[in-house]
Amino acid sequence: MKNRIVPMIGIAAVFGAISIFGANFWIKSQANARVETAVQIPPRPEVKFATIVVAKSPLRFGMKLERAALAEIPWAENALPKGAFGTVDELLRDGDRVVLSPIDANAPVLLAELSGPNGRATLSNLLTPGMRAVTIKTDEIAGVGGFVTPGDRVDVVLTRNAGDIEEVKKNAEGASGANIATEVVIEAAKVLSVGQAADERATMPKVADSVTLEVTPAGAQKIALARNIGKLSLSLRSARQAGTDASGMTTISAFGGSVASKVAAAGEIVNAIPRGEGEEKFTTVVVTRGIKPETYKVNRSGASAGGGDDPYAGQGAKLQQ
Repeated sequence: MKNRIVPMIGIAAVFGAISIFGANFWIKSQANARVETAVQIPPRPEVKFATIVVAKSPLRFGMKLERAALAEIPWAENALPKGAFGTVDELLRDGDRVVLSPIDANAPVLLAELSGPNGRATLSNLLTPGMRAVTIKTDEIAGVGGFVTPGDRVDVVLTRNAGDIEEVKKNAEGASGANIATEVVIEAAKVLSVGQAADERATMPKVADSVTLEVTPAGAQKIALARNIGKLSLSLRSARQAGTDASGMTTISAFGGSVASKVAAAGEIVNAIPRGEGEEKFTTVVVTRGIKPETYKVNRSGASAGGGDDPYAGQGAKLQQ
């Protein structure tokens, strides 16, 4: 019996060792297979490159393109922007070109940003087809402190004497200077240039004596007329605001109604106060000297309340505004 046990133990040990070796080999092979699957890298797509012309340094409106300011760099062939040039020779082949729109350093030089061969940097190149350019004289106040830059949108505001308009006459009755009115002549006009500068990348305030706007032909006529009947100023619009506003005429009545109507209301209040039979009745009169209003009580006979040498005491209930 003992002679059989020893061989059986040996055989079991051999088969156990084989099993362990086989299991270990299988586990390692499965692990390697997983790693190979996880790190499998897809084949890199083939990209074809071409060349494109870029600016070595910032180019601004009116600058003439020079070879020294241009460079050729590799660019993905399937991502070339529209109007790009492949070589400097191609760009300057037909003649010299001038910059019409600012180009930053290392940015592609595109056909839409340049004049034609042997062209000039004229304002007409910046105009949208069918539009007109008009220039308005400005100062630091009318020009919004110099913060208007090319590319902004502005409203053109006219300040004038509108005394011939019936509504203004009614509100201005008896008030010195109350017939002055303002109205928006043009809305959301694009600024083409400030002074002689047409750089849309400009951000620093600049006080100039003129601003050139892009308007419709009808808008150009309005501005030409408005320039001769009053004073023009600009109102800067938000860059995020689209469309136009329903802006009408603004008169002094917008500051709380006409002075004449206020005086009439004050007189009615005074007359509504009950009085004794023997008590004199007074009317309230408001006199405006310049911009300072003064209130007086005048009796029916024309004598000023409380005596005094008031120059308006003998005018009864006449209202001065």
